[in-house]
Amino acid sequence: MSETARLRRARVVRIYDALDTTVLLGPDGRAHQLHAETAQLARVVLSFLLQPRSRREIVEHVEALTGAVLGEDSVVDQLLGLLMDAGAVEAVEPDRGERGASPSILRHDRVVLCLAGGVAAMHAPAMVARLLERGFEVRVAATKNALRFINTYALERLLHQPVATDLYEGETPVPHIDLASWADAVLVWPATGTTLSRLATGDFDSLVSAIVLATSAPVVIAPSMNGGMYARAVVQRNLEQLAKDGMHVIHPSFGTEVADPPLDRPHKLGPAPPIEVVVQMLETALALGRAGKKHTPRSGQEWDQVYASERAETLPWYTDQVDADLLASFERLAPKQAFVLDIGTGLGTMAAAAAEREHRVVAIDVSRRALAEAERRTPDLPVVWLEDDITNTNLRRRFDVAVDRGCLHLLAPDAAARYAASVAALLAPGGWLVLKTHASEERDRHGTTPYTRESVELLLGSAFEVVEEHASTFPGPDQAPAARLFVLRRLGAA
Repeated sequence: MSETARLRRARVVRIYDALDTTVLLGPDGRAHQLHAETAQLARVVLSFLLQPRSRREIVEHVEALTGAVLGEDSVVDQLLGLLMDAGAVEAVEPDRGERGASPSILRHDRVVLCLAGGVAAMHAPAMVARLLERGFEVRVAATKNALRFINTYALERLLHQPVATDLYEGETPVPHIDLASWADAVLVWPATGTTLSRLATGDFDSLVSAIVLATSAPVVIAPSMNGGMYARAVVQRNLEQLAKDGMHVIHPSFGTEVADPPLDRPHKLGPAPPIEVVVQMLETALALGRAGKKHTPRSGQEWDQVYASERAETLPWYTDQVDADLLASFERLAPKQAFVLDIGTGLGTMAAAAAEREHRVVAIDVSRRALAEAERRTPDLPVVWLEDDITNTNLRRRFDVAVDRGCLHLLAPDAAARYAASVAALLAPGGWLVLKTHASEERDRHGTTPYTRESVELLLGSAFEVVEEHASTFPGPDQAPAARLFVLRRLGAA
């Protein structure tokens, strides 16, 4: 253990207490019995180590409880050595932080777990729990046969979301398209022979196959079936076809066949790997697929990470002045002392410019860190800096002008639809939306969704009229990617 490391109780320990004895089971399967005062000391130390502590803190805690003075190589040190050998206590380096969370946990990738009718589906709550533990945002879809092995009530309590089970019924009008668009990845587990056949032949007749075949997100497939079924030529052909189609096909493990009597179940190749391994394969497929591609942050946590990891002046969208064309449109359209909404304000450049012109400004962003930095930079300006998500806003008042420099093009299709509804509700009839997005020639370069006049009208046309459209750029520290500037007027009587 390094000098700077602290100790804490492991998240999972192999310990039980009985009377005045505590038993520790080591990773090698060896049991260590602690009795009487030593057992009591172990319980005290483990309780104290629910938070990371230094050796000195542990010794001082025990001294305060017992009144004894402990020197080097004391009984406490011997006990700590035993607890560490047994895996009950672990060292934590300071730079890992107390939570020890990895970037993949903070990324909040969105996964649709597609359950087919294999017996392994009975373990779906454990799979969902593991995905949630790893930081995934999860939705579940299930075939009719999968419902023979699972209770959707248990899954819905874990998810706080309904389980989709039908192509034409559910919380949304078209469940398979909504889930296919929502997903950053789709995991088909357990993938039965029937489901593999549907996917390999383009059969959209089940909810699960329709989601997988409709999505543009990476698809990870974990086959799980009887060993004899897995070995059949038709199953192998289907697996080969799915790999050729670009899906990620996990190799199976050896496991028991529940069709055999409980005490006569030899291990055979066919079942999916353990849940932990399947999740690791999913994370690997996402990481390798993301390598070399731009990843668009979505959550407030992800944006906080962005602003924490780089100086503001190096961020590709940073500018200390409002884009000239954006500002010109704003100044021309905004009435005197207008109520102004700055959507996705970031470091607040636009919000500050509007406040300097004596407008009443609300600036929203999902990143607390960005808002705090924006407020620090403009301490004397009367801007309301508000943590809020425009796709699920808490705002209720009406605004005269809304400005969006580069927020809409960061959103997935389902979030863009919610954005459109929110902006329509927040702008007064006759009000203005000044919108700048990446242009179509920037497609696939930034991980964003560029917009054209046609796509803007498709998204916002029910509530807005596109009055102007201009070629533009996004000035930044190193480059100025192509953009389109749109001016839209809120329909309705002013």
